[in-house]
Amino acid sequence: MEEQINKWKNMWQKQKSNSFDINGLIKRLNKIEKKAKFERIKLSIVLLFLVVAFFVRPSELLENKFPLISYILILLAIFIKLIPLYKSKFRIITKESEFNNYDFIKLLRKKIAFKTKHLLIFLFILMLSLNITLLGLYEKGTIFNFKINNEYRILFHLTTIVVFIFVFLVKNKKLDNSKKEILKLISDLENNNL
Repeated sequence: MEEQINKWKNMWQKQKSNSFDINGLIKRLNKIEKKAKFERIKLSIVLLFLVVAFFVRPSELLENKFPLISYILILLAIFIKLIPLYKSKFRIITKESEFNNYDFIKLLRKKIAFKTKHLLIFLFILMLSLNITLLGLYEKGTIFNFKINNEYRILFHLTTIVVFIFVFLVKNKKLDNSKKEILKLISDLENNNL
C-alpha cells in the first residue's frame, strides 16, 4: 500500500511540474509573438504612411525618376521584412488547452526563417533607396539649402555606407539573440512531451 501511495504521489508531483513547465512555455511563446506583433504593426504603419503619402502628393513622386525608384525600393524592402512576419504569426495563447507542441514548433521554425541574408537584402535595398534619393537631390543642386559639391557628395554616400554597416551589425546581433531564444524554446518544446 505504501508503495502505491508513493507512485501516486510521484505521478502527481510530475504532473504538477509539467503544468508549471507548460505555463512557462506559454509565457515564452506569447512574449515572442508580442515582439513579432509589435514589429508587424510598426512596419504596417510605415507602409500605410507611404501609401497615403503617394496618394496625397503623387506629383512629387512622379515628376522625377529618382524619388519614384526610391519609393518603390522602400516598399520592396518593407515587404521583404513584413511577409515572413505575417507568415509566422499565431494568436496569443490564453489557455493550456490551446497549447500544441507540434503546431508551435512548426511556427517557431518559420520565425527563424528570416535569415541574415534577408537582413542584408533588406538593409541594402534601404541604403540603395537612400542613395538614389541623394542623387535626385543632387540634381536640384542643394540639400536643405546646403550647396552641394563633389566632396560633399562623396561624404554623403560614405555616410550611408557607414550607417548601413552600423545598422546591420546592431540588427544582426538582435536577430541572433532572437534566434537563440527561439531555438531554446523549440528545444524545450521538443523535450516536453505534452
